[in-house]
Amino acid sequence: MLNAQGLVTEGRRLVWRNQRVLWWLFAANLLLAAFGAEPLAAKLAGVTDHSIAAQRFTQGFDLTALGELLSQPGFGFGSYALSSLFCNVIFFALTVFMTGGILETFRSSRRLTTAQFFEACGHYFWRWVRQMLLFLVVMAPVLGLGSGINSWSDTLSSDAAPEKLGFWVMLGGAVLTLLLAMIARLWFDMAQVQIVATDQRSVVRSVGRGFKLTFSNFRTLFFMYLRISLVGWMALLCALWVWVRFIPASRFMLSFLVLELTLLAWLATRLWQRASETAWYLRYEAANPPVAPVIMDAPLVYPQANPEHTETVLASEDAKPEMPPQAETQPS
Repeated sequence: MLNAQGLVTEGRRLVWRNQRVLWWLFAANLLLAAFGAEPLAAKLAGVTDHSIAAQRFTQGFDLTALGELLSQPGFGFGSYALSSLFCNVIFFALTVFMTGGILETFRSSRRLTTAQFFEACGHYFWRWVRQMLLFLVVMAPVLGLGSGINSWSDTLSSDAAPEKLGFWVMLGGAVLTLLLAMIARLWFDMAQVQIVATDQRSVVRSVGRGFKLTFSNFRTLFFMYLRISLVGWMALLCALWVWVRFIPASRFMLSFLVLELTLLAWLATRLWQRASETAWYLRYEAANPPVAPVIMDAPLVYPQANPEHTETVLASEDAKPEMPPQAETQPS
């Protein structure tokens, strides 16, 4: 069994060596976030600038003031939320597109050029789209289970005698749904790693291969995946605690910096997971090389002798007249 500790360290080294991928993702996210927030920021500036009510946002967060702002005629908050959602969809599509180049970068022992990176992105993109459809099929029962447990917890909260029974059922259902979603994500992550390593064109076959790899090595892979996920969650909670506890609402730029660093740490965590999965597969491939098929030489087949033909040949040889011996030539 491969060592999970070594895999986590190897994945972190791969991310550090190829950190330009992280900065590309971060820059793309920052740019799209600016485009998505600009219409709403311009509208809020037109409403709150030179207004005493603006202090209710700059000095803190007032829910009542936000409700009054959204209730103003002609504000149209839904259209601005739609533009932000559109930018989020673009970023999601961009990350799907870059997945092939990212995995190829982690797998390759040499540094890829920009052209080679984007060539790998385009080479695998439509396979990721087809795989995503299969992932939605797998996630549908998981989400259905979570929704069912949530509805059951609401029923228990209103009908059951113990006051907190519904809450504990809801919490247990949320944890179970999260674990199942993580397992499904790990499964399809390994399928993607296998596709890039072998250039497998059949998505269904790669998903089956990823299932076999994941669950035959579940303890190592899930422990590795869970440890990195916990690091990401701890970084997120610490950043939110610092933001709420130490940064006043009036320090806008400082708040922006903390939140962007949090996003950077979250992206780095996800790349760390993908790099560690690739490192595991490379070690697994080295420990289990494909066995070349052995081609046996075909045995030599000699034609069987025809008895009649053999007798005819022997008879003809017996019928040949004997040649008289030649006289020896005596030297004169």
